[in-house]
Amino acid sequence: MSDLQIVLIVIGVLIIAAVLILNWWQERRFHQQVESSFSQLKSDALLDDPKLDISKLDMSQFDSIPDGSVNSNFSTGQDELEVAIDEPFVSTANISTTDTALHDDDRFVSLAGYEPLNDDLADEDSIDTAYAELVNKPHKITSVEVEVQKTNPTTEIRPAQRDEIKAIFDEAFSHTSNDALDINNNIEEVSPSPSTRHSFEEPVLSLPPMLHAQMDLTAILYLASESTFSELNKVLNGLFEGYEKPAYTHVLDSNKQWLLLSDAISKPQLLNQSVSRLACSLQLADRAGPVSRNILNRFQLAVETLGLDINAHVEWQSTGDALTAANALDAFCIDVDKTMGFHLTHGDNGAFTGTKLRGLAESQGLLLSADGTFKYFDEAASKQALQNPAITPQPSFIMFNRDQHPFSPEMLRTSVVKAVSFQLDIPHVKHCAEAFNHMVQVAKQMETGLSAILVDDNNRVLGDMQIEKIRQQLKVIHATMLVRGIVPGSESAHRLFS
Repeated sequence: MSDLQIVLIVIGVLIIAAVLILNWWQERRFHQQVESSFSQLKSDALLDDPKLDISKLDMSQFDSIPDGSVNSNFSTGQDELEVAIDEPFVSTANISTTDTALHDDDRFVSLAGYEPLNDDLADEDSIDTAYAELVNKPHKITSVEVEVQKTNPTTEIRPAQRDEIKAIFDEAFSHTSNDALDINNNIEEVSPSPSTRHSFEEPVLSLPPMLHAQMDLTAILYLASESTFSELNKVLNGLFEGYEKPAYTHVLDSNKQWLLLSDAISKPQLLNQSVSRLACSLQLADRAGPVSRNILNRFQLAVETLGLDINAHVEWQSTGDALTAANALDAFCIDVDKTMGFHLTHGDNGAFTGTKLRGLAESQGLLLSADGTFKYFDEAASKQALQNPAITPQPSFIMFNRDQHPFSPEMLRTSVVKAVSFQLDIPHVKHCAEAFNHMVQVAKQMETGLSAILVDDNNRVLGDMQIEKIRQQLKVIHATMLVRGIVPGSESAHRLFS
């Protein structure tokens, strides 16, 4: 190592040492300046124990307090509160039995350590004895010490009398009862009379039962003056005809019941009844597709014109675009408008005779109808048909000729059948799962009786696993309709999927 390198190393070490010494000196001077800028803390209000100089207290203000008051001496060093009672009067009405101090070690303790006075301490000796025990026994409740003592031993002790105690209780309860009476009076004054309440109550009027908020574009017309069925029929004659979708007009009669105008006109006894409101509706979609924009505009214009003609206020029940709602409804119909079915085809024994097919079908509860199909009606549909013959019951499922030739009594007597189809229309059946299970049961019974084979649309043998998959798909469609608010088998479902 040369002399130049040694000199440079020494100079570098000196420079580093000088920098360190300079930094230490500046830091020390800074600390001194900070300490000199702030005065030294004499005491800490939060950490130090407060000390109270009792000698500096001005006690002159307590000299004027009459006897019978309570003097309080606060000892902050011991964190205790001592209360001295000068007047020997005890009132149970002034004893507080609340706060957390009342429950210590799961025991109930009154403020003075005694139960309230009752009728058993009516005599003066009993009251005097209880008072003597009270003033001679200090009690401590949690961290607060309450000591009862006599500050003036020369004062004669006068025990509380029974009349005074009763007076205190009577006064307290009299105020309570009077306050309660005033509250009851106020409630009676505020509460309206039955007749007044009846005048404010109005029946809640919903849409007509057959209409559906998601299926129909509906307008409510509030008439300025009541009209009759016959007068409205003259104004509405032919107004909503020629639409590609069903349109309905309902009227609200004097009994606050919605009636279809076409049905009400056919009853002469209703022609002169007064009408206060109308409901005009247009169905947005069906199996043929959604309603068009032109039809919507025509219907809305007709309703607004009708409101001007009969002096009625028009209130539309939907806020969004009707055409958008119609398209969404049609997409929903495409998703759920499904039929579940399978086929019975002949086996190795060949085609089966029509007479045998009819006999097995009728034994399983199927009925041959005029349209050439066998239909199965559940118990509820059968009862409905018996009660009201005008109503056409809806079948749970049907069986028809797979060759598309309708069944008839003559055809079944003279012909043979190669295959039949079982079909269930999901939107039209209320209890889809039960109907499907029964349809599978009937098909298996006939499969055995006809020596036939149960197959799907592609003529593949249908086993239990494939049937279970169909059942799960049916449940999904049923749930989708319920979420939409359209119950399968309901009147709305029959209108939408017609």
